[in-house]
Amino acid sequence: MKYKKLEYKNKGRIYDFEYYSLNDIEDKYGLKKKYRVGKFLSLLYKKRIRNRGIEYGDLLIIRGYVYVSWVELEGVLGSYYWKDLLSDLEDDDIIEVDRDKSNRFDSNKKLWFIKINDGFIDCKKTIVDIESGVLNRYLDNQSVKVKNRFEKKYKKDDLLIWEKVCVMFSTLKIENLDEVIELRFSNKFKENIEKLNWNWLSKNERNKIENNFKDVDNWKSKYKNDLRNYYEVLNEDLHNLKENNWLDFSDGRFKRDGYGKRLYHLYSNTIREFRDYIKIDDEETIELDIKSCFLSLFFVLIKDLNSDVENKFIKDIKSKLLKESNLEWSEISGLDFIDKFSSIFNNEGVFWSEKNEIEFNDYYDLMRLSYGENHYNDMSRNSYKELVFRLLFSKEYELQNLKIENETIDDIELRFFGNNGKKLMFWLRRIYLYNWISNDEGGRNKIHKRSNNISLILHYLENSVMDILRYELKKNRFKYISVFDSLIVKKSDSKNILKIGNSVLKGIDESLLLRRKYKDGWKGI
Repeated sequence: MKYKKLEYKNKGRIYDFEYYSLNDIEDKYGLKKKYRVGKFLSLLYKKRIRNRGIEYGDLLIIRGYVYVSWVELEGVLGSYYWKDLLSDLEDDDIIEVDRDKSNRFDSNKKLWFIKINDGFIDCKKTIVDIESGVLNRYLDNQSVKVKNRFEKKYKKDDLLIWEKVCVMFSTLKIENLDEVIELRFSNKFKENIEKLNWNWLSKNERNKIENNFKDVDNWKSKYKNDLRNYYEVLNEDLHNLKENNWLDFSDGRFKRDGYGKRLYHLYSNTIREFRDYIKIDDEETIELDIKSCFLSLFFVLIKDLNSDVENKFIKDIKSKLLKESNLEWSEISGLDFIDKFSSIFNNEGVFWSEKNEIEFNDYYDLMRLSYGENHYNDMSRNSYKELVFRLLFSKEYELQNLKIENETIDDIELRFFGNNGKKLMFWLRRIYLYNWISNDEGGRNKIHKRSNNISLILHYLENSVMDILRYELKKNRFKYISVFDSLIVKKSDSKNILKIGNSVLKGIDESLLLRRKYKDGWKGI
């Protein structure tokens, strides 16, 4: 009997792990299942590496488990084999399976969370082609389905589509990778030393840092290995994108989230030390960001709440504040925050210490300086940036024991936001926001947790402003890669983009400023 040759466009690629090689798999399961098991283990590995550095939130994810859909289980492992293969892999300690979580739409359906053995994370690995026509055809067909779902869901989102195009024209090649990773660890080490001086650090955060310092060599080795693995996976994702292989993007590598409509792509969670090496059209890039973005947007929000601006979003928030608080608007207006810091946010301010003039108009520096010269010298700008984020975004009970010098949380909030600003934050955390960012492209269609309101509002404003910037740059055919409140652009375009960007931002509010990103900030794991 003659069989028709299976047709497919691309050969899939998988990792051949030293810890559990393709030869080991073939010896255990035979040639027919070799590449299916290999592809499945590669899938688990990549999902876990992408989640590197997650320290808070879902405990399963923190512990190294990843969500695997039923389609991935049955499709990759095979509809006839997958249950037996999962059982065998678990018995051999290759994977761990957890099914305690239920589907949020159907509590009777249990979700698959699977953790690949830590040995895969630390071992050497090589990339090889899949030599199975059946599996390659399935992967090819599935890739088309994923791509079609993406295009259908985001067909009206020109900005996300353009972002994908720009990422396709990018490269990330770091010749001195070991040096860059060493630099990253050095920065991380210094960050954690400084964090131990924060009295606003949670007990869990403090314990994690202190445990790292108990065995620095082990921490360093694991951390550097995580970064190396992430770099390799990121480049593999770039390769697949350029080869039009969409299977590995089924977990939303390009998307708008349902929380503020933020735009995500391959580089969104990439550390700064790596982003410095991104090229667009083989040209070096620089990174621009909106100055003190969340605080500037908070400033704009208060101004708009106190104006006659014709904005449904602003009017909705104000009406809910008045209804929920049952207070006069003058009591919760936040105007003393505007009065106190307008020179800073309007780029007019020069503030002074007793010994020297600080010429940069920066809110975070001003607040640490307000505690005195010694405090200013002992604490970094980023420390106070982190503190402000916690004041804005944390639940109130999480802040009750926070102190700086002899000041309690009430004193600190009064210093940072003024009396009206403090009251405004209090009531912003108590209003109901119903369905107001929901739409066909995936917004939340439910009542939000009120304690997260400030975070939600500012994320929404951030993305709204960034979308205006993205639209203007796309209209002028500039290639860029956005990372939340920043833009990675070609050096040759940077002056023009700064000019255009700041003209756009000034049209929104004079307090918004696009500038070259500082090197002292830290992001990522």
